[in-house]
Amino acid sequence: MDDTVFPVGAIVPYAGPINDPQGGSGTFPNPAGKAYDLHLRRQGWLVCDGRALGLAQYHELFLAIGYVYGKPRSGHFNLPDYRGRFLRGVNYQAQGPDGLLRDPQATERVASAAGGWSGNQVGSAQDDALQAHEHNYQQAIAAGTGGTGAPVFSTYMTPEALTTGIAPPLGYTPSITVRTAPETTVKNIYANFLIRFTAHPAIAWIK
Repeated sequence: MDDTVFPVGAIVPYAGPINDPQGGSGTFPNPAGKAYDLHLRRQGWLVCDGRALGLAQYHELFLAIGYVYGKPRSGHFNLPDYRGRFLRGVNYQAQGPDGLLRDPQATERVASAAGGWSGNQVGSAQDDALQAHEHNYQQAIAAGTGGTGAPVFSTYMTPEALTTGIAPPLGYTPSITVRTAPETTVKNIYANFLIRFTAHPAIAWIK
């Protein structure tokens, strides 16, 4: 990577593997070792895994991000932790066509770690959620009973009553199977995120 392109504090997605003590080796060197992190550090990059760093050793990065991502203890600051998270632009005062903030909960965001920034600021975090909504259907009204005693329905109530449950989408060919999961997600793929910690990686490595 060109040293002059990325300022200190810049983040980039990285398609390669990183050190992971819990990971398997596969066809790559054992991720429990240090080969991956050392290779990236020589080029001026650290993995965004939320670890604590010393101010003295990483003073360039501290000048860029300070305690935005947390203050674990005296003389240390946290890297951002982007593992398992989507990135979203800070809302600030941006509004949608309805005149409301694009992120309606911008001011309610919390610090990503103790001592970090919260609210409508860089580094604040938001938990996963499903937007509150309701599904409607026409409730059948029994007109009588059949010969077996079962109700016979002939009319429907208006306005529609509320219901819950999973409704498969209609009008598609072929039909669509509704997928369920512990969280609401879009189609996604894993990547690692790196942060630039120095403008002079060669000098930082010598230290």
